[in-house]
This record gives sequence, C-alpha cells and structure tokens, in this order.
Amino acid sequence: MNNIELSTKLPANRLIEKSGENEYYNLLKKHIEIAKNEICNHTFYLREEKSDLIIGKNLPPPIIAEIVNCTEKDNSKILQKTRHYIESGAEIIDIGCVSNKSNPERIKEIIKLIRSEYRVLISIDSMDSQEINAAVEEDIDLILSLDLGNYKDFLNLPKNIPIVILPTNLKKAYFPKEPEIRIQNLFKLTKELQKNGFEKLIADPLLETPISPGMCNSLETYFLYKKQIVLESYKKLELPLFFGISNVVELMDIDSVGINGLLASIATEIDIGILFTVEHSPKLFGGVRELKDSIKLNYLAKYKKTPPINQGISLFKAKGKIIQKVPPFGEYNADVVDKLNTNYISDEKGYFRIYTNLIEKKIYVLFYSNKEILLHTFIGEDAEALSKNIIKQDLTRDIYHLNYLGRELKKAEISVLYGKPYIQDE
Repeated sequence: MNNIELSTKLPANRLIEKSGENEYYNLLKKHIEIAKNEICNHTFYLREEKSDLIIGKNLPPPIIAEIVNCTEKDNSKILQKTRHYIESGAEIIDIGCVSNKSNPERIKEIIKLIRSEYRVLISIDSMDSQEINAAVEEDIDLILSLDLGNYKDFLNLPKNIPIVILPTNLKKAYFPKEPEIRIQNLFKLTKELQKNGFEKLIADPLLETPISPGMCNSLETYFLYKKQIVLESYKKLELPLFFGISNVVELMDIDSVGINGLLASIATEIDIGILFTVEHSPKLFGGVRELKDSIKLNYLAKYKKTPPINQGISLFKAKGKIIQKVPPFGEYNADVVDKLNTNYISDEKGYFRIYTNLIEKKIYVLFYSNKEILLHTFIGEDAEALSKNIIKQDLTRDIYHLNYLGRELKKAEISVLYGKPYIQDE
C-alpha cells in the first residue's frame, strides 16, 4: 500500500481500494495455477466443460446464491434476481425448490430460462428425486443434496456432477447433533459414493443458527473435520467443505455486513470450499456483494499473515475509520439550533413521493397535485442530479419544501447505495 501513486483525478481512498482489488486478483491467479496441477478429490473444476471455476484448497470459496422458492416465481422475477446475483459476484445460481411441492417440469423450464439469458453455473436445492432427475436431464451443474437416506436412489447419476452431501437421514428424520457423529456419517457417505464412482463431492457438516439450536456446536464440527482429515486413515476422504451462511445471517436482527465479514473470515481461515447464501428478505439485500468483498479482504489477509485490516478493501457502511477535523471557531456569536420547528404549511403546488428500487438501483420521484393527480415523474440514481432537474422544472419555489426534498433524496440515494430499505419521512 505504500507504493501507491497518487492521482489528480481519483481520490486516495479509491486508489487504495483499486490497489487492494489488484492484489487480490494477482494472488488468486497465482493460486489457480497451482490448483490446476493438484486436481483431486479435494480440489477440482466444478464443470470444466462449461467454466474455469475451481474449488478446493487455498482458493477463495465461490458463492452459491439461492433464489428462494424459485419454482413458484414468474420468469421475469427469476431473471431479475439472477442478474442481480451475478452482478453482485455470485458464481453459481441456485434454484431453491419448495418442500413437499415437487415440480420437475418447472425445474426444466427454469434451467432453460436462465441459460437462455446468462452464462452461469446453476445448482438445484432439492432432495426430491423427480426434481433432481429433471435437473440432471437438463445437465445441472451442481446438486444440493444427498444424504444417508436418499443416496441409493441416485447411484445412477452421471459421476462427474458435483454433489453436496449431508450427515443426515432426512427420510427417517435423523439429524445428528454430536460433531463426531456428523463427521463419521460424512466419511461413511463419502466412502459409499466414491466406491460407486462419484468424482466430485462436497461435504456439508451443517452450519446452524446462533443461540438455538446453536452455532458453536456446528462450528466445532467444521474444525473437527479439518483435524480428522489430516490423519492417514482419512486423507483419501478429504472433500471441499460447504458453508451455508444464510442459516446464520438470515436469523439475526443485526446488519448483515458485519456478520458476513466475520463468517467470511472463519471460512477463509479454515479453507472452506464453497459458500451458500440468499437475499430473500429486505434485511439481507446486498449480502452477496458484502460476502464477496469480505472474502477478498480475508483472502488477502490470510496470505499476508495479518488480520483482515488495512488491506485496501473495506466494508464499512454505518461506521468508518476516518475522523473529520473541525477547525477552531468561536461559539459566542453562533446560532444555537436545538429545537425542530414542527409547524407545517402545505405547498400549494403539490407534494412529492419518493420510492427506491434496490435491485435496479433507481430512485423514483413522483410529484402530485394536492388533489392527488400525478403531474410529473423523475427516475434517477443521483440525489443532486434529481434535485437540480426538479428545480429546473419549476414545480415549486417553496424553499422549505425544496430543503425537505433535498434531504429525502439524499437519504434515498444512501439507501440505494447500501441496499438499505427506504421509507420516506422515517
């Protein structure tokens, strides 16, 4: 970071960010070349004939982003979500199925739909045999998931399809809690599937929700897997690990950016193979981008052997590291404004309603007459540009109304920038 050449056009913080990104991609390129020469059961191409994506040892984990209840969504919503996920950094789009509502024909339609518009790997999240077989007929790129209860139903699947395996038997409602049993179940299932010729397996020790049932127990399972796999008797069973972080992020009323950052540091530290997340609710919006940037930050730190700080990549949203310097001034002649004037006089010209579209990254400004007739519509991304255009249209000359409009537009712009829900006047 000390060798950055300053620019007259770009601010220093943007140059530092760019430098961090460049360092990350140079490091990634180096480790991909190493991985190409170490292809085996723990490091492999997901679908070499379609993509150069490799998962495994010493590589940053790619992101699977799920479209929840995908089979019940219309085509336009599916494509919109797919585009958003790809632009946010997801490498794999997951078709989230609906439990106990098998819909194999819709699975086929969705795979064809996504591939007609985007060149991206696709996975299916289902344990229903009809849906999985339908996906296989359309050459699905990854299957979530097989376990001890259903794997025998799928022994005739193509052996080069990557498959996530679980330590459960959901047919019998068997969900082991003890880390040791989960690991032994994963080893047992790995042996069975390897014996039947399956080449690309991914182990999911299951990351559970905080407090109840508890995250620490499941993290212990991941750590135990890593300790066991170095033993001679288990080395041939080593698989890349699956980390379903949405189980944690989704069930906490805490801003997602910090949780994503912490989980990304754990994933990087224990060399997780692949990450799984969703943006199903408003509080999770932007999570894929947060997770992607968090992986970059932590991956850089890992190979520099430092904590994930001062790497040129940061994810501050509500807080930051910069302190504003206040010049010396006298307060004796200052106007002290400590009360808000709540007296409201309506503008005779009309009123503004402001809305945001987080996926499209747009701000909508609608101007109505006081008789609730829509008079003018503005669409944009930049608060200043919108406010200047509105002033130019001479819709109102009420300075208090214009002051209010500028304030709300800036709030809307910040909401779009950070993926935060915007409600006017809140």
